Amino acid sequence: MTYSVDRERLNYILGSNKDIKDYKDEILRIIPELIICVDCEQNIPAHIYNVFDHILETVNRVDSDLILKVTALLHDIGKPYKKIVINNVDSFKGHEEVSEIIANLILARLGYEEDFINKVCKLIKYHDYQILPTVEGVKESINLVGDELISYLFCFQKADLLAHSEQRYKPLLPKLSQAKEIYESLCGRSS
Repeated sequence: MTYSVDRERLNYILGSNKDIKDYKDEILRIIPELIICVDCEQNIPAHIYNVFDHILETVNRVDSDLILKVTALLHDIGKPYKKIVINNVDSFKGHEEVSEIIANLILARLGYEEDFINKVCKLIKYHDYQILPTVEGVKESINLVGDELISYLFCFQKADLLAHSEQRYKPLLPKLSQAKEIYESLCGRSS
């Protein structure tokens, strides 16, 4: 079936660790739902790229784990549907839920396994959730996404932040690192 061929090709592209921008046209062929993101500007101080370029930048920055790569590719796909402008500044409130729904449909169409889809969609749903750098904040985050996905969420959020403007990531990266250190100490791990 064509969709399984597309899934295999997408997995190859995402696993190649080459610049995802080199595969832009092929990605848009496999996932045409991303086309609307190409011209969706983000006029907001936190962003320096349009939605599609931010997505590609995030894909390039995550570790080469397929769950992380697919999460990065689809995490903001719902932004164009939630965009509103308030005082000349764009807002995308609630895009996480829309992105989760669209991602679920795309991944099912491409024939990914249900467990994989559930993991990616949960990460998408909580990708903007701020993990507070306190024991309570980290425990709350673990309860939200689960033990299995919390490490993925830390990795994803770091990559996503670095694909934002310096104004956005500079104050938040240290907090994310602190939260990760707390998580690792709770688990008896070290960086």
